[in-house]
Amino acid sequence: MQVPPVRVRPSVLAGVLLGMLAACQQPDVGQSCSFDVPGVGPGPVTADYLETGKTECENLVCIRSPDPPAGSHVKNNPYCSKPCVSDSDCSKSETGLVCRTVVLDPQFLASLPEDVKQKYLGDVQFSSYCATPLP
Repeated sequence: MQVPPVRVRPSVLAGVLLGMLAACQQPDVGQSCSFDVPGVGPGPVTADYLETGKTECENLVCIRSPDPPAGSHVKNNPYCSKPCVSDSDCSKSETGLVCRTVVLDPQFLASLPEDVKQKYLGDVQFSSYCATPLP
């Protein structure tokens, strides 16, 4: 007995492929991340703190910021972030994050191995990151 070939509708195939791609996508800007920097407690902070190498952020960085202003739509703090040029790079309507200057401490930069600096900061050519809006 010969089994007839199985025919798959293009729309079903497209749905399966999209589902597979969604499962493989990297975390995006605004996703929650754990923050484990010594000396930075769990309470409110008065400056932005950046941590690299977080597995939940893949190739992004984890930032912990001061509490956003009232009415902000920021969902997570700390959150995964990346260098940006404009608010659209930050998916502002979905994350509540804006593209703004994040000042990096010179001592922090000097303490980074060159390969880490290159991978996450690109020779610090970007000083703007997706971050919580300032009050």
